[in-house]
Amino acid sequence: MELLQDVKLSVDDATAIAIIRLNRPTKRNAFSQSMINQLVSILRYINGLDSVRAVVLAGNPEGPFCAGMDIKELSQLSTVEANRQLFLKDLTDAFANFSKPIIAAVIGAALGGGFELALAADIIYAADDAIFGLPEVNIGTIPGAGGTQRLTKVLGKHKAMELILTGSSTTAPDFERLGLVNRVFPRQKVESEAIKLAQKIATKSAAGLKLAKTAILAAENSHLEVGMSLERSLYYATFDLEDFREGHTAFLEKRTPYFSHT
Repeated sequence: MELLQDVKLSVDDATAIAIIRLNRPTKRNAFSQSMINQLVSILRYINGLDSVRAVVLAGNPEGPFCAGMDIKELSQLSTVEANRQLFLKDLTDAFANFSKPIIAAVIGAALGGGFELALAADIIYAADDAIFGLPEVNIGTIPGAGGTQRLTKVLGKHKAMELILTGSSTTAPDFERLGLVNRVFPRQKVESEAIKLAQKIATKSAAGLKLAKTAILAAENSHLEVGMSLERSLYYATFDLEDFREGHTAFLEKRTPYFSHT
């Protein structure tokens, strides 16, 4: 089955797995609101399918996984408008409410919102040359889809501070050593290994899988929603900063930003 063109869905009834593929290659799979809407709709749809017990989330077969938000579209948002539409809340809620295991198969870059997507998954398999990063500070904003919260819970305050405040990228092998990436493979094996794992998981009791995931997330997510709400509010607040506008303009003009620090 395929829904629209920016996000593709295939369901294998024989193995009870679904593959969700981000499919906006000309924009390095950067999120537009239309793409977010498609992904949210797909997650809601397969969450209700008894024929699906595990999911693989992938980008392009040769990468990237996802380069984050579409900067041109993001630059049009104001703080007022972001608060009015609760920007990105539909996406984070869709992952929070998804009851089946999701394996992120990361090839190439997972940056900004793309990294946050991988963090929202339950298991991460990555290519040995994959890179992860939250570079939002480079364009005058902060992560807004759970990055500050989830990265800190996994890596601790000090490492999260270093990565987020510098906007630096980190390799998959480094994150495997830190416990954020489950396993690293040569890029040609990432998707097949993720599918193999999904098929193994899908042989288990659907009810058991749902309860196990719920229990694990209960341990991980204590007070997460409070942090997510605060992060979202602070993220929206950056949209009216002069540095936000300069950062996005510089990105689109392919030059170094000149921040006024306001």
